[in-house]
Amino acid sequence: MVNKRAGRPRGDATARRRLLDAAHAHFEAGDLPSISTRALAAEVGVSHSLVNYHFGSRDALVAAAVSLRAAPHQVVAAATDEDGHIDLARLVHGLVRVWEHPDNGARLVEFARRLATGDERSPALMSYLQNTVFTALATEFGQERARRMATAIVGVIFARYVLHLPAMTALTPAQVAAHLLSMLR
Repeated sequence: MVNKRAGRPRGDATARRRLLDAAHAHFEAGDLPSISTRALAAEVGVSHSLVNYHFGSRDALVAAAVSLRAAPHQVVAAATDEDGHIDLARLVHGLVRVWEHPDNGARLVEFARRLATGDERSPALMSYLQNTVFTALATEFGQERARRMATAIVGVIFARYVLHLPAMTALTPAQVAAHLLSMLR
């Protein structure tokens, strides 16, 4: 049933925090991808519509639960122009800016390492990236090109920020952006 009441959905002042805490607990347990928005809301005793009210979407709730200040789906959204098309230069510069930012960099490296190690939280992170980043790229550029783009993006991110390969860390952020953009075009 859809909430037909106008205004803020029902739920007390602690609903946002309880939703976030529950999502984080499921993320830590590794079962967040299998929990529906309705089930999560029911678990904390609030309307499922509060997820969208407080976070904007389930994906944004997942990003908040993972504690990302600059979530990948936000970078994609910021690179989308007024016609709904992804501007590659804006996407690349946004990615580099986020990874270079001192407040975000360490969290994102931890995020990348969790994905790489395949811990119990990896399925939630993979599902989030698949649904918010890869799907947006595939919709805009097609499956094959999106795969090539994802390979280039992940390669540059891991080489520079996770593995600290000297050939990549020697580049300035502007050079990293130019290098990545050349691979995406």
